[in-house]
Amino acid sequence: MMRRLVGVAAAVVSLALAPQAGAHRGHDAMSVVTLEPDGKVMVSHRFEAHDLEPALAEIAPNAQTSLDDPDAIAELKTYLLAHFKLRADGAEVPLAVSSVDIGVREVRMNYAGQVKGRPRAVAIQTTILRDIYPRQVNQVEVKRGTFARTLRFGGDEVQTVALP
Repeated sequence: MMRRLVGVAAAVVSLALAPQAGAHRGHDAMSVVTLEPDGKVMVSHRFEAHDLEPALAEIAPNAQTSLDDPDAIAELKTYLLAHFKLRADGAEVPLAVSSVDIGVREVRMNYAGQVKGRPRAVAIQTTILRDIYPRQVNQVEVKRGTFARTLRFGGDEVQTVALP
């Protein structure tokens, strides 16, 4: 009888822990591209810290594999610029780092740029972390005013969004 109770208790504990074990099923990144009426463009990249920190070994091989290392963060800023491309009506939108927010669970890297006029379409290519985590999925939300469109990237494809 005691063995049976221990077995049932172990099964209950295993079931209780199962959702936590499966909660993180893969690598992903979220980017938000916001186009303002004055032509300002904001790009915000969000990562889980536990995905990003180990990737620093390849992104910044001469720095410490730590989000606390300024050299690693400098390399990460450059890496993101090289792996995220934004075009508005066919013209590349130059981006520059505007802020970095490193938290315990999440890392946000924000970039700013400027477009001329009111673009009719934007084209995006993101290969962020795909060279490190081949199954990486990148999600990009494009926003202008009340318009929002969400894109998913699983390779090196370019996706275009027509803007209202």
